Amino acid sequence: MTRPGESSKVPAGAPTPERPAIATVGPDHFALAIYNQRIANYDEALAHYRSLLALNDSAEIHNNIGLINLEQGHADESIHEYQRAIALDPKYVKAHNNLGVAYMRLNRVGDAAAEFRVALSVEPRNVESIVNLALLQKAAGRPAEARDLLRRAVAIDPSSAGSHYNLAVIADENGDLAAAVEHYRAFLKYGSVTHGELVPPVRARLAALTS
Repeated sequence: MTRPGESSKVPAGAPTPERPAIATVGPDHFALAIYNQRIANYDEALAHYRSLLALNDSAEIHNNIGLINLEQGHADESIHEYQRAIALDPKYVKAHNNLGVAYMRLNRVGDAAAEFRVALSVEPRNVESIVNLALLQKAAGRPAEARDLLRRAVAIDPSSAGSHYNLAVIADENGDLAAAVEHYRAFLKYGSVTHGELVPPVRARLAALTS
């Protein structure tokens, strides 16, 4: 568990692959791609996605291939796929958000922030992009701006585990222990399944704050 002054963050949520609007005859390549992607059989997943691209140059498929590339640590390749998705659909919010995440992996902070802001210009209530932009603000040493963004995210989605966790960390680091306890508890309520690896340290920190 982090302590005040240490860096810690949890994203708003794991990006999920999207099904393209493609009518197919024969194998359900999308279902097979998703299945293989979920079990980390990425070569097989990519083969099915490419079969879909042969039918239609789909923004959704390029986005999904980008997710695989990023999961494999190939940020540059993922950027190419997200940019291809955006070229096909300039208002594709998930691709803009995912492109921002890829830029974050490469420490291209300005480019990342620009993509999150584009996503929010299209969909102002997109919690994932709000939280990711807040993480950039926190990393830049602007905790007040990060806190404002995270509060905005919670107002939109009170069950956003990532928003609560990051609000708790900011409060903890700045000595606002009552707020830290409130948001750590909310994180445990909403994030125990999706962020199970953080549950033990959060419980330990809560115990230390409330003892």
